[in-house]
Amino acid sequence: MGGGRKELEQAAREVAATLQTAGHEAYFAGGCVRDRLLGRRPDDYDIATSASPEAVQEVFPRAHGVGESFGVMLVHRRSCAIEVATFRKEGPYSDHRRPDHVSAASLEEDAARRDFTINGMYWDPVSETLVDLYGGEADLREGVIRAIGNPADRLQEDHLRMLRAVRFASRFEFVIHHDTESVIKGHRSRLEGISRERIGEEIRRMFLDRNRARAAMLLESLGLAAVVLDESQGHFAFGHLESLPQDLTKEEFGRILAAWALDRGGHEDSLARSRSWQNQMMLSNGDRDAMSEILDIYQCIGLDWSGSPVARQKRLAAREHFQAALSLVAVRDPACMHDVQGRVDELSQTELAPEPLLSGKELIQAGFQAGPRFSKVLEAVYDAQLECLIATKDEAVGMARDLWDQS
Repeated sequence: MGGGRKELEQAAREVAATLQTAGHEAYFAGGCVRDRLLGRRPDDYDIATSASPEAVQEVFPRAHGVGESFGVMLVHRRSCAIEVATFRKEGPYSDHRRPDHVSAASLEEDAARRDFTINGMYWDPVSETLVDLYGGEADLREGVIRAIGNPADRLQEDHLRMLRAVRFASRFEFVIHHDTESVIKGHRSRLEGISRERIGEEIRRMFLDRNRARAAMLLESLGLAAVVLDESQGHFAFGHLESLPQDLTKEEFGRILAAWALDRGGHEDSLARSRSWQNQMMLSNGDRDAMSEILDIYQCIGLDWSGSPVARQKRLAAREHFQAALSLVAVRDPACMHDVQGRVDELSQTELAPEPLLSGKELIQAGFQAGPRFSKVLEAVYDAQLECLIATKDEAVGMARDLWDQS
């Protein structure tokens, strides 16, 4: 989407004003209204209108549908793209994800089908008035996440709303209303019927937020973590998640997952656990591998760092996610972290991961026959290089010959 946030807001105001001039109702709706009332500048603006998609097209000839079955049109203004959705009421949710059918409705009916009161408000940018039919403004002031109407009905429509409740509560540091919370606890097993892609995206969004530890606590207290991860429910501490920097990028999601795994207890068999979580949340291979490597390094530091030879310590310290793992070790044992970091600083004086003096190609050129012993010889020679026992290519070849003759 082009344009800055100020430009985006102005574009949305112009679209709403143009629709009103043409005789239609038009309001900012949903998250942008919530964020404005919270004093935050919205990332995007959605407009809800009484105009049908065809009427929107008449007002904005270049508009095009992006969700025709839900009456959503995309209008371009000031190099920004604004979603304009026709007021709608929804039929039953047979798949607990999307309504079987939708139909045109009034603003009141449009509000009734939304998820939580804080997301069910409308703002008229022309008259500068708020339309709040379900007490969303009061819930914002009081810091409450409350389902609109009957919480059982709202969560039955889309069980993913249970995770959305956690995401909003953690992000804004709100509490979940006891009626909504009770229904979530009673319906949590139904989350198993939701696609793993959708579940994974919700988890990603809540854990990339700086209040990720609060999200983890809520997931545990509601019994949702056990369903999401297919693991046992428990009462855990969240020191590893709390230790992470507040602002992390999506490329660091594997680091967040590793911290969550440690908080949920245990880091043994990191590969199996990361693969399980990949299946449960449809993680990318990159996120899975980062999580697995961090947990593996964490375990290696705890088990045998001090007794490891120089070569093993250098190999471990040179791994991509070593520092991320070491920062998590600090949660369990700050003294260990400081000792390890000090040792790594010493080892760095002679380079942690130098270019190998000897490659497989060079080994063949030196007259060695390719075979199963190849990798073992090369690893042993490289270990000697890391230990500063050899320093030249000739020494590397000589050592390789000795090792070859001994095997």
